[in-house]
Amino acid sequence: MSKKTKITALVVLNFIIYISLGLPDSILGSAWPSMRTNYNMGAEQVSYLTTAMLLFSFLSSMAYSQIARKWQDAQIIFISMWLVIIGLALMIVTDNPYVLFLSTPFMGLGQGAIDVTVNHFAAKHLPSSLMSLLHGFYGVGVSLSAGILTVFLTIFASWRMAIGFIGMIELAILALIWFNRGHFSDDKTVPNTTSDEENQAEEKPSEPFYLRYLLIPTFYFFYAIEPVLGIFIASYYVEVFHVSDSLAALYTTLFWLGLTIGRFLTGALTRFFRDKALIFGHLVLLIVLSGTLLLPPKSYTLLLIVAVGLSLAPLYPLMMMLPNRRHSNGIAKRIISYNVAATLLGILVFPLILGFLFKQFGFDLFPIVILFMAVILCCLAGIIYQKKA
Repeated sequence: MSKKTKITALVVLNFIIYISLGLPDSILGSAWPSMRTNYNMGAEQVSYLTTAMLLFSFLSSMAYSQIARKWQDAQIIFISMWLVIIGLALMIVTDNPYVLFLSTPFMGLGQGAIDVTVNHFAAKHLPSSLMSLLHGFYGVGVSLSAGILTVFLTIFASWRMAIGFIGMIELAILALIWFNRGHFSDDKTVPNTTSDEENQAEEKPSEPFYLRYLLIPTFYFFYAIEPVLGIFIASYYVEVFHVSDSLAALYTTLFWLGLTIGRFLTGALTRFFRDKALIFGHLVLLIVLSGTLLLPPKSYTLLLIVAVGLSLAPLYPLMMMLPNRRHSNGIAKRIISYNVAATLLGILVFPLILGFLFKQFGFDLFPIVILFMAVILCCLAGIIYQKKA
């Protein structure tokens, strides 16, 4: 197989895996109103399921560097996808809520391990443009599963059939990965598509893990600003400006749309701008746009919310490129595993804390919180690039 063919296959496989990673993530959000009646559970109990999944994802992310010493990337992806498929199967085989909760370790462990593995592999072998597109395809997976659930609930009134269909897609992707597992070899035969200008770090002997290496995971902890916006922006406009529920839902949709479109645009922009320029340019834009959340909603608010999503788009994928450019493979793997774990921890911690604060002091705090988190991200990015952490 020619080098060009290997590179194309590698890129396509990573895109497909990231679609598969996004497929399960909108299931509970879309199907829970129907699912909970079968399980005789309350609307609020979905938070227990999502929290459990996040905890198990956090654990598998933290353990990745140890797992990677024993298993190759292809093995980790293959086993992790089987765990996700088992979790999906457990969701639909019974109406017992205990079995539903039993699905959470399978879903969480599988999703967390795939996330770290693909992020590390792509950051090591793909350029910034393709790394950004990769994360855009995660949004494709989330949107696709939401669409599948909508169709099956509308036509067949069956969330089980929808999850079963998503499981079949995962099985098809699993088979594709198995037959192409050779592309995920960690040896030097894997084509490296990063350019010399990107200054990717050479493989080095074993080196100590310094405390300053945790600066990038700290950045990802505060990157919880993305789910915070996704979770609370609708409630903010309803509670503070008394917009309709449908308009508030539209605002949320536009935010995620802006983020997904932005990831694809970032892939093109990396051909003209350096990663550092894109990161700091978008962080400044995010700080400016945070202030616009104080403005009462008008027709221009639709564009402003899309722009907020766009401002976040390059941060997650481009910062994930740094460890492999600065450190040996072993250190880079560890930092990236901590990056994903820190993101999951932020998703767990910030909504809980902010939910309590908003309940006590009202949603008027929301723009201030977003501005504060945006400034923290900008400061952390400055320190990371200054110290080469």
